[in-house]
Amino acid sequence: MISSDTIPCDLFVDISGTDCAVPFSKLNDALEVLLPGQRLMAVSKKQALLSDIPAFCRQRNLQLVEQGEVDEQFYFLIQLQG
Repeated sequence: MISSDTIPCDLFVDISGTDCAVPFSKLNDALEVLLPGQRLMAVSKKQALLSDIPAFCRQRNLQLVEQGEVDEQFYFLIQLQG
């Protein structure tokens, strides 16, 4: 299981949701509290987000620092640009 102890981040959020809008709504809410340079760790079990999150980051001018899979859970380390 991935946690903020596994990979250092400023904010940890589980973006697993029941429909396609829920993960991005949670991401947007979490990003509002971050300062430039801070990092958000988002986790989900949805494989579709492997392509959706990078596209989201490009649209929002966010840096996708790292993404991967641990124990059937996908993670995305996103940094807010300064």
